[in-house]
Amino acid sequence: MAAPCVGIFWGCRGQDGSLVLLADKTPIDQAEDYGDCRTHPTGHAEFWEGLARLGASGLERRGLPTDPAWHRYEAIPRGRVVYLPAEDRFIIYADRRLRGTTFVAQIVAAFGIPAGRYEVKGDPHYRAVRDLP
Repeated sequence: MAAPCVGIFWGCRGQDGSLVLLADKTPIDQAEDYGDCRTHPTGHAEFWEGLARLGASGLERRGLPTDPAWHRYEAIPRGRVVYLPAEDRFIIYADRRLRGTTFVAQIVAAFGIPAGRYEVKGDPHYRAVRDLP
């Protein structure tokens, strides 16, 4: 299992229509303190814009989804993983469409989150713009 990490993620659509995890992460021992938690230092917009500059062909060459070339970062369902050191557990904040068992399992595996040491929550900040009132 990979070292436990915190970070940001999106659920992009793969060519077959399935959800594909696109993530940027930081090991918890290198994460930044933010209140009572440890978090990833890079924001969604900053990371997405860097990917968008690669263009669709650059993303494809790296085996990444091409959504950053075509959409704004807030148009795609997204979320964040944070670590609560005092409780020794992780919180996965995610858009409602990314909270299914299968996709959560992808997040847990990709971020090296130990079994039983996480909670999945919604947060109004992590909603795709098309879902906003």
